[in-house]
Amino acid sequence: MKVALVLGGGGARGLAHLGVFKVFEKEKIKFDYIVGCSFGAIIGAMYAQTPQVALVEKRLRSFVQTEAYRKLGIDKMKRQPVQEEDYFKQLTNSIRNRVMLNVVASRISVLKGERIKNAVYYLVKPGKIEDTHIPFACNSTDLITGRPVLFTQGDIRKAVLASSSIPGFFPPIQLDGKMLVDGAVTYNLPIKFARALGADFIIAVDVHPVLQKEENLNNVFDVFLRANTITATLLTEESLHEADLIITPDVGQYLWYDFDRAEHIVRAGVEAAYAHVETLKQCLPSPKIHRFRKLLRLRMSSHSSAE
Repeated sequence: MKVALVLGGGGARGLAHLGVFKVFEKEKIKFDYIVGCSFGAIIGAMYAQTPQVALVEKRLRSFVQTEAYRKLGIDKMKRQPVQEEDYFKQLTNSIRNRVMLNVVASRISVLKGERIKNAVYYLVKPGKIEDTHIPFACNSTDLITGRPVLFTQGDIRKAVLASSSIPGFFPPIQLDGKMLVDGAVTYNLPIKFARALGADFIIAVDVHPVLQKEENLNNVFDVFLRANTITATLLTEESLHEADLIITPDVGQYLWYDFDRAEHIVRAGVEAAYAHVETLKQCLPSPKIHRFRKLLRLRMSSHSSAE
């Protein structure tokens, strides 16, 4: 039985995937594929290349101290609360937003592509997708055709970059005549691709927040982001029934840029994974069975050669 682990996108909420990996390593829960989207593609690629969660976590922690992380401008993206009675602060923000709107209207993205590229290239090692220790795949979206794109071979850094380039914030990735952006535009939880790759049992880790009522929509950016959130939520909900087991870390209270809350988010992943450990142990073959099957295949191969 082939088992796939599907990791959804969600920005900083995707750090919960680390918690899931920690539990799976400790409990010796094995899987044959990793399929990731957006930040899930970043974490998934890192683990597929180096299947030791402690090393993946160490690399992520060191990244937060680098110039590449600071240049992402995540701190500047955080919306600061404004006191209603502070007229001058309201006026300043209004002028800044108008200037920002004029600037981005003449550009294809708010931030330069080098920023996300440097981040991905720091976290993901160079190499080909087909050479990872654990078979890996990630999805992106082609703006030209409007269709999803699945990467199963080729440059792993370019694939992960295409899967995690948030449209509007970062420019599309030009590759093979396509304009590629974040895979979450079409499939934030790429369960269908895991099934297409041959998985018999799919474990999906959903870190997308539950859609809450929102009345504080004050500008065009709020409207765009809200519309995107609604679409992504509905697409994710419709694809969940295709998974055999769903792990849903309690990370809805965190925002996509809350990387400074990493410890709490990882812990949420650990708690959510432990809630399903016993079920998984009953459903999945044990490591002993995996070793027995491998030995059996080797013996059969040796016997065929002898004949």
